Amino acid sequence: MHNKNTTIDKVALELFNKHFGELNKTQQQTCNQEMVNNPKWLAPFWKKPGYKSETDKICEELGIFNYKN
Repeated sequence: MHNKNTTIDKVALELFNKHFGELNKTQQQTCNQEMVNNPKWLAPFWKKPGYKSETDKICEELGIFNYKN
């Protein structure tokens, strides 16, 4: 069973409308190729400079700046 909250699963859902674990080996290879060759999957919004998660925003509002340490 595969985790259903991964990039590869999102690729599978977009390409085949199925979860990655439901695909045959050829379809899984297609998903892998798409994920490593398409910049859409290599640079998601949460990896872009300046991105702040909801947790980061809440902690800043509360004055907690070193919670990741």
